[in-house]
Amino acid sequence: MKRTTPWFDVSRIALGTHLGEMNEADSALYQESIEFALCNGINFIDTALNYRGMRSERDVGAVLSKLFKKDRINRDDIVVSTKAGIIPGDIDLQLRPENYLKEKLIAPGILQEKDLQIIDNHKHVLKPSYYEFAIEQSLKHLNLDTIDIHYIHNPEISKHVLGEENFYKELERLFRFYEDQVNRGTIRFYGMAVWTAFTEDPSALGYISLEKVMDTAKKAAGSSHHFRFIQTPFNFYNQKALTDRNQQVQGKWRTLFQAAEELDVYVTTSAPLDCGRLRGNQEQNADQLIRFVLDTQEILSTMIGMRKIETVKSNLKVFA
Repeated sequence: MKRTTPWFDVSRIALGTHLGEMNEADSALYQESIEFALCNGINFIDTALNYRGMRSERDVGAVLSKLFKKDRINRDDIVVSTKAGIIPGDIDLQLRPENYLKEKLIAPGILQEKDLQIIDNHKHVLKPSYYEFAIEQSLKHLNLDTIDIHYIHNPEISKHVLGEENFYKELERLFRFYEDQVNRGTIRFYGMAVWTAFTEDPSALGYISLEKVMDTAKKAAGSSHHFRFIQTPFNFYNQKALTDRNQQVQGKWRTLFQAAEELDVYVTTSAPLDCGRLRGNQEQNADQLIRFVLDTQEILSTMIGMRKIETVKSNLKVFA
C-alpha cells in the first residue's frame, strides 16, 4: 500500500542506506537489496552524500542505471531523497572528512573556514555554494538528472552555533538557492532531515520551529515555495513527534505531526528500530516495532535500513 502526495505516491517503507561498512562487500549487499526492493513494491530510496563515505549514493546510482537500461523501472515511478550539510568523506578517493574539506571544498573556494558551524567533531554548513556542489555530486552518484527531495541534513548543528536570528537569515539565503535549483530542474522539493531539532524543548539551542521555517520559505518564494518534506526519528520508544506539544502554530502549541499537517508539510521518519538498538528488545520483535510506525497515519513513509535482501523480504511482509 502506498501513501499519496499531490506530486507522487510512495511506499510506506523507504529503503534507508545509512548503516554499513565502506567496503565492496556491503556495497554488493546494498545493490542486491536495492534492486529487489525497487522491483517488489518499494519505490522510495533515502540516502545522503556522506553515508558510507559516498558509497551509499553510488550504490543507489549503480542500481538505478542498471534498472533504467533494462526498462525494469520507470523514473517517474520512483522517489529518491538525499541530504547535504554535513562535511562528507570520500572512500573511493581515500579522503576522510577533514581532508575532503581541505582538498575538495576549501582549496577550490567552495567553502571558507568561517562558513563552518562546529560542535565537537560535527561540522555543518548552510552556505549555498556548498549545496550547489553537493547536489552536483549527488546527481552524478545517483545517475539522475533530478533529485526528488533534497534535505538539509541535521541543521540543528548550525542552529545551535549561529543562534536564532542568524540561523534564519542564513536559512533564507539557502532557501532562495533551493528555489533556483527547482527552477533549474536539479531538484523537485527540499526539506530538513533532523535528529532532535523538531522534537526537543523549545528552549534548547538546537530547537527549530517548523512554523518559522515555513515563514522563511514564504519569504524566499511566497506560497508557491517547495519546502514540503521533513524527516525526523520516530519509533515505539521515541514518540515525541506524536505526543509532545513543542511546536507552536498561530499561537497554539501542537505536536510536530499536528504542526506539519497544519503547515502543509509531509513527514517522513527515520530510526524505527533506533539504528538497530531496538532489535534486542525482548517484549516486542522487530516486525511489531516496524508495524507500530507503519500504522501511524501521520507518517508519509518511514526509512528503514535494509542492507540485506532478507531484511527487504521481511519488511515487505510487514506492510503487505
